[in-house]
Amino acid sequence: MNPTDDLADILQGRDQILMAAWMLPNEGALSDSQRQQAMANFKTYIEKNGISRRDVAMKVSAPRETTIYDLMAGNYRANADTHIRTLNMWVEQHARSKAASINDDFVETRIAKAILTAARLIHENKTMGMLIAPTGVGKTRCAQALSQTYVGSIYIRVVNGSHHPKGLTNAIAEPMGLLDRRAMTYLMHKNMLGRIIDRLQNSDRMLILDEAQKLSDDALELLRDIHDTTGVPILMFATTDLHERIMRSVGPDHGQMYSRFDVVHHLTQGKDIYSGGKPLYSVEEIRKLYERTPIRLAPDAAKYLQDVANQIGHGSLRRCKTLLRNAVRRARKRMEVSEGCKVTVSSVDIEWVEARLRMEASEQNIIQQRRTARQATAE
Repeated sequence: MNPTDDLADILQGRDQILMAAWMLPNEGALSDSQRQQAMANFKTYIEKNGISRRDVAMKVSAPRETTIYDLMAGNYRANADTHIRTLNMWVEQHARSKAASINDDFVETRIAKAILTAARLIHENKTMGMLIAPTGVGKTRCAQALSQTYVGSIYIRVVNGSHHPKGLTNAIAEPMGLLDRRAMTYLMHKNMLGRIIDRLQNSDRMLILDEAQKLSDDALELLRDIHDTTGVPILMFATTDLHERIMRSVGPDHGQMYSRFDVVHHLTQGKDIYSGGKPLYSVEEIRKLYERTPIRLAPDAAKYLQDVANQIGHGSLRRCKTLLRNAVRRARKRMEVSEGCKVTVSSVDIEWVEARLRMEASEQNIIQQRRTARQATAE
């Protein structure tokens, strides 16, 4: 397996051979033969695994149970091809999930492993969980990858407009195929919430919320109600702001929200290597995450990127990627190497780029500290 830069790539790139689904074109109308073969494969799969049409309908946003029955009977109405592709993809996702839902061997970083372990606990125990870390450590990529790994899960990135109850309800309803753009009144909002709860009831579909610190208190209460009513697992990715806000409400007469979180984990433990913490990423992990053919990282370059990734507040994996992209250009120019030919990136290349991308005095001091540490190690 080629080196990859994030967990989503690993999930998408591993084992391109289909395990259980029928090979269908991604676009265009399906032929009757393709429809029949895909649905025959679907029927065989669910019967072999003891899965009912109702079970499948609860795991996907569409089609519904009656539509699945019609498709299996060969009655192809409106959106038939879309529904057949959805069911075909569900077969593949279910097969992969059953074979190896989460395997530690394809996760390279300690942060990713911690996220996957917590997600597994939250999903199996059907509880609520909160994973806390600053920006740039890979939360979003892992959240998106989890939504592909757990069949039927719903990924929501909280943005302006979805941070309050009505907006959050619409954000949940949209991937479920329930959103009615006309549902603007309070009454319609309540009806939409009821439809969401009906569809999620006993479905085990996991709600994954990224940037959850943006949620209002009322939106958090809405999530608590959804969890209490349906029993679905809910995983929130957030910065420490959300944890502190919820903790402030804990008391003898309150704390109902915090008590729902059976898993609360600070991914970075609030420290970086310059304040006595355990490194988030090893040099070897940095190499696997960012080394590209025909790009090579010199030993001092890998160490430099490790320092950037591990310094909370000033660096991140995202920062490493930006630096390396620009350092490659600088290295090619320095070595007079054309695009596509092998080139080795050194710490000097990365430092040169970083010093010009961030001109603030505080940032320049950090760069100087890295240079001093590197020179001391070399001596």
